[in-house]
Amino acid sequence: MTLTRTTYLEAVNLVLRMAGEAPVNAVDGQFGLAQQSSDALITASRKLMMEGWSFNTDYQRTLQRDNATNEIKVPTNALRVEVNRFDYPSLEIVQRGEKLYDRKAGTYVFAQDIKADVSFGLEWDELPEHARRLIAVTAGRELQQSVIGSADLEKINYAMEAEARSAFMEVETTTSSHSMLQGNPNIAGPYLSYIPTQALRR
Repeated sequence: MTLTRTTYLEAVNLVLRMAGEAPVNAVDGQFGLAQQSSDALITASRKLMMEGWSFNTDYQRTLQRDNATNEIKVPTNALRVEVNRFDYPSLEIVQRGEKLYDRKAGTYVFAQDIKADVSFGLEWDELPEHARRLIAVTAGRELQQSVIGSADLEKINYAMEAEARSAFMEVETTTSSHSMLQGNPNIAGPYLSYIPTQALRR
């Protein structure tokens, strides 16, 4: 048997199983707990991807100005936008609604394109398996906790979520190549004013 990544239907059924409910044969046309399971998956997906991980974050992505207004619109599926303030010391850039905003100048208008770290909300089919597993288990634990409220299931689900989180972090740590000595290799500049490896090279 060929093992494949967790499908959305399998994720919904995992959420239902963690709530002590029977599985369904399809996602479309469902109601009741089946629909709530799908909603819980969407909520858990947003929460996880908003944190910004290797699979959904583009570092130093150029956000371009509109030719007519010089305003910068944020992609509709961008869940988090971070601008390195050391790259633009004269600006205080934040996201307001669907556009970037300079708090210091009080304007949406920019004189240049802006580079930012952007974390995107991805479709289920775009997610790697370690993210799918954690999202499904988190959704199952949260749905059971809010709707069913079984103390016994809660203990089991918390253990499942801790295991899924551990596996998730192991993959992310390996993929992102984080190091106590070198930090995050995707970030450079004043943030890395001190790196232990620089001292070790001396």
